[in-house]
Amino acid sequence: MRIIVRCRRIVGRLANQDILQVRFESPEAIRSEFEKNIVNRGIFVATEVEFEIRKAVIVEIVLEYLDPSDVALALEGEIVHCIPKQMASSGATPGVAVQFDANAAALRERFESLLGQAATEIGTADSEGERRRGSKRGSVRIPVRVMPAMSPPFEATSRDLSVSGILLSMKDGILPIGEVVRICLWHPSGETSVEIDGQVVRQVPNKKGRIAAAAVAFDRNQTADPRTRSVIEALQEAGHQSRLGGISGSFADLGLANMLRMFGASAPQGTLVVENDGDQGWVAFADENLLGAEVAGLSGHDALVVMFGWGEGRFQFEASADPRLLESVTPYPLAGAILTAICALGEAGSDEIHDSVVAISASTTFEVDLEQEEMSREDLGKAGEAILELVKAGMNFERLCAVIPEPKDRIQSALEGLVELGVLVPR
Repeated sequence: MRIIVRCRRIVGRLANQDILQVRFESPEAIRSEFEKNIVNRGIFVATEVEFEIRKAVIVEIVLEYLDPSDVALALEGEIVHCIPKQMASSGATPGVAVQFDANAAALRERFESLLGQAATEIGTADSEGERRRGSKRGSVRIPVRVMPAMSPPFEATSRDLSVSGILLSMKDGILPIGEVVRICLWHPSGETSVEIDGQVVRQVPNKKGRIAAAAVAFDRNQTADPRTRSVIEALQEAGHQSRLGGISGSFADLGLANMLRMFGASAPQGTLVVENDGDQGWVAFADENLLGAEVAGLSGHDALVVMFGWGEGRFQFEASADPRLLESVTPYPLAGAILTAICALGEAGSDEIHDSVVAISASTTFEVDLEQEEMSREDLGKAGEAILELVKAGMNFERLCAVIPEPKDRIQSALEGLVELGVLVPR
């Protein structure tokens, strides 16, 4: 039986107290929200009202199927990230993610009367799962220090994390199965790190056979330590909060470059995590500036070129960026980074250029999207501006090549880059 869950959420302000009211229309709706988010100390509230990060709020739970005028539960928390209304055009739902002050055990206890046996059953299922596999595994993307017993230490990025182990994206080299390693994890609040011994138990190859990830099983005696477990749980909660209200799906139709440009123009900051054939990469930005990009041991411009060459794959957008990048990285204009990477991909003649890059014939002419031109003005450079002026004069590709003193392949690459950005539309 398929259950359609509907949640109506509104925002109110009473006596200078910020109150987010979440209304549930059925027992299935609140049970689903509890299992997916609330038990992880978070909730996403859809609203166009803007709040400051770290703003203290109260979340009221209303069960419309019992008494629509009665507040069943009030929970204290704080805003951990926002998705502004400008992002609605990018397919996102505007709203705020709230982290509750209460821990998971306290939340189970408070919701038990609302859910009947559901909260108890969830807690039991978690305990059984913990006995079987250490704990519930969650998607967590964090920098990790890996210290193998037989080779020099290196940096990696996690894909998911649990008390039983961690899955690492491999940048350089290979961790063989059976290798003994020590993993260093940093608490998300910046507190002292913890080190956990483990052993490589699985390798994950990509489609081309390169080892893209490695799974490490933790020493269970060490993860039984309360301090170590608290760091892992804090990292899992932080990962869950970053995904609240996020967007995910396929980038095959729109293209990764267009998607990044769209998110960069509508969100104050964000991280786009992408996967293709076993490889996972990420791009972070803030205030329309590139903060960093990484995939398969490559970073920055080189990483963007590789990811833009993926014709298909999955993405997950998070409306936040790593604070360490915000503090330490020299920003670079995002539109310029996208255009440069697209041009480099075209110049390389890669067979992996995706279908959204159009074929340009000798007679192809172009229409200029004036809004997109204005958005990209600072990053076009003299060559780009010259091409736009000639295009506005009605010149086709053949005529452009005759007038511009540059090789034909470079002119074509520049045109494809402008098309990919949406500045030019072939006709």
